[in-house]
Amino acid sequence: MTTAGLEEFEDELETCFGASCGFCERGCPVYQAMKVRTLSMKGRNRTMLGLLNNRFEITPSVIQAAFECTLCGNCDRWCSLKNTDHTRAFREYLLKHGVAPMKEHSSLLASMKNYGNPWFQPRSARAKWLRGLDIPKAATGKQNVLFFAGCTSAVTKPLMSSLVASAKLLRRAGVDFAVMGQDEPCCGSTLLRVGQTDAFRELEKENFEKFEVLGIDKIVTACPGCYTTLKKSAERLKSGIEIVHITQEIVHLIRSGDLKVRKSSERMTYHDPCHLGRLGGIFDEPREIVKATANFVEMPNHGLESRCCGAGAGLQAAFPQLSRELALRKMEEAKETGATTLVTCCPFCETQLGNLPGVKVVDLMELLLEATADD
Repeated sequence: MTTAGLEEFEDELETCFGASCGFCERGCPVYQAMKVRTLSMKGRNRTMLGLLNNRFEITPSVIQAAFECTLCGNCDRWCSLKNTDHTRAFREYLLKHGVAPMKEHSSLLASMKNYGNPWFQPRSARAKWLRGLDIPKAATGKQNVLFFAGCTSAVTKPLMSSLVASAKLLRRAGVDFAVMGQDEPCCGSTLLRVGQTDAFRELEKENFEKFEVLGIDKIVTACPGCYTTLKKSAERLKSGIEIVHITQEIVHLIRSGDLKVRKSSERMTYHDPCHLGRLGGIFDEPREIVKATANFVEMPNHGLESRCCGAGAGLQAAFPQLSRELALRKMEEAKETGATTLVTCCPFCETQLGNLPGVKVVDLMELLLEATADD
């Protein structure tokens, strides 16, 4: 994701205005749920173009068009334009033209400022998941691989077990790694996706300065949102630090046979998190892990066409009813496969879908650790 301003996309907005395809509607989770054309990407692009050309003023419906979107990237699947970047820049544009942050987003931003995470948890809470684990803390020149836990799993008790599983699997992979514990910063994904671009750029710069001082060569992330955000930041800042997701780091254990896995007959399906799949380009590694542990079955919409769970980009906080509707649609698709378990590797997806009745939702790393044969 770039951090260009809305004005820089005017040519692309003109291109969309002159086209008549509407392909972006077919996969847009919000449009498919609400059937409101201004909430499709084509309608949103026209709204942006109208603002840039002073055709109309900022109204509540304009603000709705900007923020009632999960930034899932499905529209980019069907279009050569940078639609997801358009929407991010649209939000930034509104905030810089006098629109106050949505009250639900304001609370997230206040928590970021005061606690360094969006969840009103003290900084010390970031280290709770490490209790009982003998993992070194990153120090200058000591380790060149950093395991980046991410805010959400680190401070949310039900999700901490996924971090523990990831750490144990990294050890089995022979990775010599360290953590930052309570000193780990937020990746800034929340800031960027609610339009707080200036604050994000400042945090981004501070983060990579810290990583450079520590001598980090590689960062292994647990959270897909952290993965895409840090990867794009590294590219934008021209940092030499390699950013990988935990699935990329440990899947070779299965490929090589070094990790002995018990395969169950249970029927399981996999949900592609938007940040890991469409936005991150990682599809195969998670599926290899599920296939090694269970009887795998795909949902009709998977991979690039996977349906968003509805939790991203501030939608869950600002539009909870719509967010839940998108989650219910996703869960129905999972149930139709006949699977008894839905596997994912995103803390937002796990929480969002795990709160619904029907198919059991499990974390991918926890599934793999549990399926590992005893030595």
